[in-house]
Amino acid sequence: MKNKSINQNTNQNYNQNMKNEELQEPTGEGVIFIKSRKSDDKIHNMVSNIRTHAEEKDVEIVDIIVDESSGLDVDRSEVDRLWDWIENSPVGIIYLKSIFDITSDEDDLEKFFARAEYYGMILVDMEAHVAFVPDTVEENAE
Repeated sequence: MKNKSINQNTNQNYNQNMKNEELQEPTGEGVIFIKSRKSDDKIHNMVSNIRTHAEEKDVEIVDIIVDESSGLDVDRSEVDRLWDWIENSPVGIIYLKSIFDITSDEDDLEKFFARAEYYGMILVDMEAHVAFVPDTVEENAE
């Protein structure tokens, strides 16, 4: 139940006004982040499914980051690579296999969401079928 609690709190803190039926569809450039130690074929299938979703939304995937490490500490080189895209590029959408692939630590996850929101990132959790949209993106859409 811990994941459910983190997911609910994070979702509420990230965008209290977001409703699934009012969700703005992500468009622009995106990065895929997958944490998995599965076979290459399985990872390619995950990427293919995410790419298909992105193409349907007119999102150009510009990088794919696969984290094969065993830990969930937020201080990993693959997460640093993701932050480089978020902070230093025009990328606006991050596709995640799961938001919990970033970290399982509630405080670190809250900080990740806050920083992503600051940079205007749309986060798409493919397992949960949820997109987290920062308030600034919704305000610009109106």
